Amino acid sequence: GVHVLVTYIQRYDGLSWEDILYLDDNTNTTRARDASGIYTARGRKEIRMLTNALGAIRNSSHSTADVCQSFYMHGLVDLLMWRLVHYSTTNSNGGSVLPDASKPWREACFRTAGSLINLAEKCPDVAIKLASNRKIIYVLLETWGGTNAITVNNENSKKSLRGLPLLHLGLAAVLNAAAETTALEGGLDDIMFQVLEKEKERKKVAQRREEERKLRMKKATLATNTDRSECRSIL
Repeated sequence: GVHVLVTYIQRYDGLSWEDILYLDDNTNTTRARDASGIYTARGRKEIRMLTNALGAIRNSSHSTADVCQSFYMHGLVDLLMWRLVHYSTTNSNGGSVLPDASKPWREACFRTAGSLINLAEKCPDVAIKLASNRKIIYVLLETWGGTNAITVNNENSKKSLRGLPLLHLGLAAVLNAAAETTALEGGLDDIMFQVLEKEKERKKVAQRREEERKLRMKKATLATNTDRSECRSIL
């Protein structure tokens, strides 16, 4: 199954999202783009099929570590990284972001990024590979936490980080690989550092709440046992 999925993705290697949408209905060439901007029927179908294949990969990446390692060994990570790096857009802060909702390939990009995050969770080789590319990390951060996750460090950045979801284990593996190795040239920037620090704070709060919950349960159990002992002595 892994080989089949990777081979299918390789069909589109070297073709941009728009190139795929302009594939000629009768040949394997890309049709010349005109002012109308109308995609070919085949191109629209190919994008749907590619999006479905990426969905299958994302679902498979939830599987075992062996499956994730197999995807890596078959070269899938390089194919997906190339597609995200070369065809992501740039925001006002200079960071790479996913295409907007007007692009027919936006969902395919989400599934591509989601697949990489899942693979990184169970395959250290993938985490280190992704950690070496700053553009990829930004795209993965936005996939996980939206635009708030890639806000440049300023007065409102800490406030915006409060609304972020739990840090995905795969993304945590990527950020930690960037922090603990020399994979990422220049190391972590403020945004990446803040995301990791926020997660550390969240874990401390969760651990404290769990300890408090256990203490309350212990006190409640002791109180119950005391009441039972008093009832027995009365009887």
